[in-house]
Amino acid sequence: MNPDNFTQTSGKLIENNLKYLKSLVFEVTDQCNLNCKYCGLAELYTGYDERKNKMFSFEKAKSIINYLFKLWGKNYSHGCIFPVSIGFYGGEPLLNTSFIKKVIEYLEHSENVGKRFSYSMTTNAVLLDKHIDYLADKKIRLLISLDGDKTAQSYRVDHSGNNSFDKVFKNVKALQRKYPNYFKELVNFNAVLHNRNNVESIYKFFKINFDKIPQISPLNTLGIRKNKIEKFKQMYQNTYESFNKAIDCESLESEMFSAFPKTYALIDYIYNRSGNVFIKYNDLFVDSSNMNYIPTATCTPFMKKMFITVNGKVLQCERIDHDFELGYVYDDHVELDFEYIAAQHNKHVFKCVKQCANCAIKFHCTQCVYYIPDIRNDNPHCFNICSKKESEKQDVEIFQHLAKHPYYYEKILDEIELRF
Repeated sequence: MNPDNFTQTSGKLIENNLKYLKSLVFEVTDQCNLNCKYCGLAELYTGYDERKNKMFSFEKAKSIINYLFKLWGKNYSHGCIFPVSIGFYGGEPLLNTSFIKKVIEYLEHSENVGKRFSYSMTTNAVLLDKHIDYLADKKIRLLISLDGDKTAQSYRVDHSGNNSFDKVFKNVKALQRKYPNYFKELVNFNAVLHNRNNVESIYKFFKINFDKIPQISPLNTLGIRKNKIEKFKQMYQNTYESFNKAIDCESLESEMFSAFPKTYALIDYIYNRSGNVFIKYNDLFVDSSNMNYIPTATCTPFMKKMFITVNGKVLQCERIDHDFELGYVYDDHVELDFEYIAAQHNKHVFKCVKQCANCAIKFHCTQCVYYIPDIRNDNPHCFNICSKKESEKQDVEIFQHLAKHPYYYEKILDEIELRF
C-alpha cells in the first residue's frame, strides 16, 4: 500500500456513522459495590476520570436520545428497520436501576424512526436477585463478570474485603432456575484470567455449573501505574500459555474453539487474507487493490458504538482513555462537531502512517491507535508493526495448523459469527 492510498476520515463520514449507529452505551454510574483488585477503573490503572460515585441523570440520557432521534428521523425510510443495541455499563449498572427503567420506557414510547432496540448490560450480579424479574421481562442481554470458583473469584471482593463468590453464584443459579430459557439464550459470562485460575479450570467450572462457555479476558496490559507494575506482573497470566498448560490441550481447544488464541489468527487469515471470503455481494465486483484506505484498524468514531461516560463525555468506545473525548452530553443539549471529531481522529491515526506504509500486515491490521501506549507523542511506536519475514513465518504457522486440523476452515465459516 502506497501512502498515497491512505485517506482521511471526514466529518460527513462521522455523521453517516451516527445515522446508522449500532450501539449506544451509557456509563450508568461510576459507583461499584465491589472493589476488584484488577479493575480497569481502580488502583492498578490510569486513563479514567476520578470515581465520585456519580449516577447518570435521565435528563442527560433524554438529551442524547432526542439528538439521535432527530438525526435518525431525517433519514427514516418507511419499512426500513435497523437494530440498535442500548448498553448499560458501570461501575455496577444495577446500582442505578431507576435510570435503566426510565431509558427503556422512554425508548418504548418514542416515535418510529426505523430503529429496533435491544438491551444489554455488564454486571457483577451482586444485586441480580433484586432485579431478576425485570431483566428477564425486558430480555436484557447479560454479561456477568465471574472468574470461576471461589478461589478464582477471590480478587473480586466487596469494600470490606469479602469474597463475592457465594452471593454471585447463588444469584446466578436462582436466575437459571427461574428463567431457564432466558438464561440459556441471553445470559453469558466473562471470566478474567489471572494467577488464581487458568483456562482449563474456568472452562470446567462454567460447563459443569451453567452449561456455558465463557469469554476469557486477560488483564489489560495498557495504562498500568508505574508503582503498580510489580503487582500487575504477579497477577497476570498469558491466555495462550494457560491453554497450552491444560492436561488435554487438544480437547480444550475443540471445546473452546472460538476463544482459542490460534483461532484468531485463522479467522484473520481466512476472512482478510485468503481472498476467498466476501462479506457483501458488492465485494465481488470491487478491486480492493485500487481502493483508498484509512490506516490502522482504529474504528472511525461511531462506526460501531457511542459510549457516554457518567460525566457526559462522548467516546467512541468504553475501552479507551477518558481524555480522548469527542464531545459532551448535557441535560439540555449535545455538543458534537463532526469536523472536529474527524480532525481529532485523523490527528492520532496519521501519526502512525509512515510505519503503516512499510508494514507487511497493513491490509489486515488489528491495531487500534488508542491502545498504543505513547500515542499522545508526536512519533508513537506501533508494537504491532510486522516485517515481511515475520508475516511469512506467521503464514507458515497458520498453514501448519490448518494442515493438522483441516476441518477448522469449514468450522470457522459455519460457526464463527463476525460483526463488521
